[in-house]
Amino acid sequence: MSAELNVDRKRLVLGTAGLAGLWGKVDEEESVKTILYALEQGITYFDAAPAYADAERILARALREWKGAPPFVSTKAGKLKSDDPDSISYDFSPAGITKSAHESLRIFGRDQLDLLFLHDAPGMKDDEIPYAVEAMQILKQDGLVKNIGIGGNYGASFAPFVADNGFTHFMGFNRYNIVNQSAHDAEFIQLGEAGIQIWQASPLYMGLLGNKLDYYALTKPEWIPPADLQEAIALKKHCDASGLSFTGLALQYVFNSPCINKLVLGASRLSELKESLQFLESPLLRNEAMQLLPSL
Repeated sequence: MSAELNVDRKRLVLGTAGLAGLWGKVDEEESVKTILYALEQGITYFDAAPAYADAERILARALREWKGAPPFVSTKAGKLKSDDPDSISYDFSPAGITKSAHESLRIFGRDQLDLLFLHDAPGMKDDEIPYAVEAMQILKQDGLVKNIGIGGNYGASFAPFVADNGFTHFMGFNRYNIVNQSAHDAEFIQLGEAGIQIWQASPLYMGLLGNKLDYYALTKPEWIPPADLQEAIALKKHCDASGLSFTGLALQYVFNSPCINKLVLGASRLSELKESLQFLESPLLRNEAMQLLPSL
């Protein structure tokens, strides 16, 4: 057996929130190098958002330096620009969504966005939803956006708008990973029936399945269900005893889940991206993850 797997890089998306400094100070030059390295390694999908600090600008800068074929770029509208992940503000008005799309087009220097996500559907009031959806549809009809998607988890109020409204992509976070698969029954079945591609972001559960486990075990944040925290602690002990990477196993779990079309990798520096790719190339971690995957 080969020492490395032949990983399909086209099933990977490089998210840029971390590279833009949303989770902590970064070196912009290294962020650009990380994006260029991803391109060199065959990653052709990149995701940004106005809400991710300077992610759009940094990604656009890197792409101007890239001499190869233009990659697939997704961005978002609805959630407004912020340098603080805890600061949340929205503009889901048709005018706001249209303005955001035009600004993204300007930053990327493109005539058409590959994919525009409606960012954070739970942030919408019920009476805003149909107008926001219509604004997204108009952007697609006018040719400014090639595809439209749902960016972030959604609740019962948005569920009726998932099918038959032109959405082709969904990006979820935190609710499908190695210790929590609640999104499968709540959203993925409906999305699959509607023929919508599922991209899974935050496969490390905002660091719970990575370098923040000890911190979360101490602080017990409300957004992490206690059962998930306890399962993560137990899984880490199992990995330590077995000589396996806890983080690598979590990545392999999502990457190999049959319900997931693309895995969104988050990195804040080049070394993190390289490490993630190494984890995904490990036959040992893949085999372990396959044994843990449920029959969904």
